[in-house]
Amino acid sequence: MTRGRRIGYLSASKRGARHDKRLFDKTHIEPFIPPEVSVMADSGFQGLKHPGACLPHKATRKRPLTVEQKQWNTLLASLRVDAEHGIGGMKRMGAVADVYRNRIPNTHDRFNLIAAGIWNFFISA
Repeated sequence: MTRGRRIGYLSASKRGARHDKRLFDKTHIEPFIPPEVSVMADSGFQGLKHPGACLPHKATRKRPLTVEQKQWNTLLASLRVDAEHGIGGMKRMGAVADVYRNRIPNTHDRFNLIAAGIWNFFISA
């Protein structure tokens, strides 16, 4: 996702509830991300080993967040809002939420790519 809410990469979709970090690990894409590229991820990616990973801090009952950690989380959220808006825009097309029941493998992923392309076209117009 770029700063202008354009969608640049989609992983393969999976059925059911899956953990974000586990899906990311199975794509094996992390070695191909250059170290100078910042990866602004949400709290579902705790444990990401990329040198440019920017992750929010998580509070516990015994260890609440400090003022600096809260400021960092606010800054990171303000940078990630464009990505979340891009994902939401693509989901509004319905192709991402609905399951396309076809016997041809990976057809659902093709619809996701089409939805991402339509979204990118929509925001560039």
